[in-house]
Amino acid sequence: MLLKGYSTSYYLLCVVAFLSMLSIMVTNPILSLFAEEIGATGVWIGYAVSGYWISRVVLEIPSGYVSSKFGYYKPMVFGLALTVIGNLMLVFVNNPVQLVFVRAVKGFGAPFFFAVSMTFIVNLFGAEKRGTAMGVFQGIEFIGTIIGSAVSGKLVQELGWRGGFMAALALSVAALLLLVVPPHIRKETVRGPTSKPLTIREIFGVLKNKTLMIMAAATVAEFIMTNGLIITIVPLFTRGTLGFSLADVGYVMGARSLGFVVAMFTMGSISDRVGRRPVLMFGMTATAILVVVMSFFSTFFTLAAVICIIGFTSGAIWIVGPVISAEAVDPSQRGAAIGAYRTFFDLGSVIGPILMTAVMTDYGVKYCFYIAAALLLVNVPLTYMIEETGKTEGAVMAH
Repeated sequence: MLLKGYSTSYYLLCVVAFLSMLSIMVTNPILSLFAEEIGATGVWIGYAVSGYWISRVVLEIPSGYVSSKFGYYKPMVFGLALTVIGNLMLVFVNNPVQLVFVRAVKGFGAPFFFAVSMTFIVNLFGAEKRGTAMGVFQGIEFIGTIIGSAVSGKLVQELGWRGGFMAALALSVAALLLLVVPPHIRKETVRGPTSKPLTIREIFGVLKNKTLMIMAAATVAEFIMTNGLIITIVPLFTRGTLGFSLADVGYVMGARSLGFVVAMFTMGSISDRVGRRPVLMFGMTATAILVVVMSFFSTFFTLAAVICIIGFTSGAIWIVGPVISAEAVDPSQRGAAIGAYRTFFDLGSVIGPILMTAVMTDYGVKYCFYIAAALLLVNVPLTYMIEETGKTEGAVMAH
């Protein structure tokens, strides 16, 4: 899979995304343990994880309007700057309320970088290359997830929580500088979209699109599983119940990221050849089955293996999600469609940690696995309703 003729700004943006994701993941996979350590219990652990996503929910769709009005570069710089500020504040957090607040500050910055950069990538390529380009972009971005997840436990074990947060701050500063200092992204994106800015009515009008709403439902279910079960419950379960060391918890989370990146580099090009719907249905069905299987494992190697495979199957959902959403609407509305997709991405990430910590507290860990799997399976028949209509440049590909 060679990316011949792709611009320097594309590759540079991939590196910036890698550093941004790495800054998130050097502490995020075990953040529920930090919340517990500073006094959070029960659902408050869920609130601490969800704080980041709550603020994102309200800004994902508006970020499409911002990019259509001001172009891509300025919103991306603004988003990374907020991330740097949030990482700086995180160094001084010492109670659960402060943690929720700081996580919300970081969440305000995320849509302006991640959603806008995805819109930029979608509009940079034609339909025949879009899946591959998005897959490579997210694959490089989530190599940061592999490294960050794998070293998170060891890093905090050696440097303490403050040291981990300082490392996250340094990485986010590096990402911001790489976006601002070289001229490539600024020169290519300062021109902004070629169409006139979307109106607020047009922005929210994309929510009437059937395919977008089907993808939204699937996305909510997937992120309830990812951020509710995997990111929040699994660290608590492996550390508190199974007695894993902090480093081993990080390695298990890193295994998921490894599978995820493999999907990012393969499933995009596969979806370009066989269509988006088969890849989406495979991801939803296989992930649900594996989540149930995971509930029966309790050793380091078996959990790491199954979570690695879940990373691959759930990665199939992640890569086709924004592509299906963008291709379901007119090209001028793609920013709004990506924003809508990411809003439901965030909504699942808000609901998941709160729901799963409540279920764990009242009914036990096993039910978290069963509920996550059931939500994925319920959405499989809906995804079958997405109709593929070919691969024509500039055309709507899925309805």
